[in-house]
Amino acid sequence: MSDYDARGLLAAVAAELADIRKGVEATAELTSELLRHAPAEQRLAYLTRTQAFDVLSQRVDALAGLAGALAADQPMDTALAALPLAEMAERLCEASMRGRPLTSDAPARPAASGELILFD
Repeated sequence: MSDYDARGLLAAVAAELADIRKGVEATAELTSELLRHAPAEQRLAYLTRTQAFDVLSQRVDALAGLAGALAADQPMDTALAALPLAEMAERLCEASMRGRPLTSDAPARPAASGELILFD
């Protein structure tokens, strides 16, 4: 797959995710309307469970932003650092590092110099 194909695909994925986010938000609104008709003693429990829609919206929005940034040819490290959800950023950073070869100018471990370093 060429870089042009990948950028086009990532732009399309970003658009799809943005569309999915709209659907999640519409479903959350419908759920809120239905929640108003629930018995008062059950509303709090249901309200807590419906907050999952907000989390889903945030995650989809973050992925759409990431895909859009990569489609715009932003460096992967920069795009990942811009993710607003720390746990997602951490998971995706770890996944992006898998399989990357170590560069020849950066050794896997620093060379032993004989000095004890307590704080780096």
